[in-house]
Amino acid sequence: MALTLDSRDLQQRIHHLVWAGFHPDARVAGVIIAKLDASASTTDEDRQWIETETARICADKHVAECGWPAQTEYDQIDQAFVQLRKDKFIALHPAPDNQLTGQQHMQAVWRTAGGFDSGIRGACFYQIADVEHALDARRLTLAFSGGMIPESNKREANSRLAARRILEALRSVKLLPIWSGDLSARIELPVDQWRKRSPSA
Repeated sequence: MALTLDSRDLQQRIHHLVWAGFHPDARVAGVIIAKLDASASTTDEDRQWIETETARICADKHVAECGWPAQTEYDQIDQAFVQLRKDKFIALHPAPDNQLTGQQHMQAVWRTAGGFDSGIRGACFYQIADVEHALDARRLTLAFSGGMIPESNKREANSRLAARRILEALRSVKLLPIWSGDLSARIELPVDQWRKRSPSA
């Protein structure tokens, strides 16, 4: 029996999920199938094709990883995020199994930390969709906020301070962020190649 699904679309989905690097190999096919089953039924042939194609793409990525430098663009971003957390920022990589939006996830972390009483000065985060865009367009967009302070009349100024601190942290690890200065615009981060090593389990 032939595939009931679009193989080219599936290849792109698998490629994005594998090369994003947030799921271990053993989970990728299951994530793809679960998302498909939520909107349409998959056949045994579909599942077998997905598992075979996932194994192939994972193998290709592991070969590529052998030629990567010890520190990749992802590692540089992570170093900047570590700096920001020390400065009372929420700095979040995507949560692969989190069904919340990046904004909702950030707010949940902020509330858990104590909300206004936490002393958190700002936030910086991106989503899986942003990683997919980086894989295709070599540019990662970062959302930010400085609105988690009780004084509503100071939130705009604090957001500008937060943006400047995020830019400083990214530049300190030799990244070249771009921001227009518009609070409604995201920070853009050129990445020659999105390279995050996949977790082993």
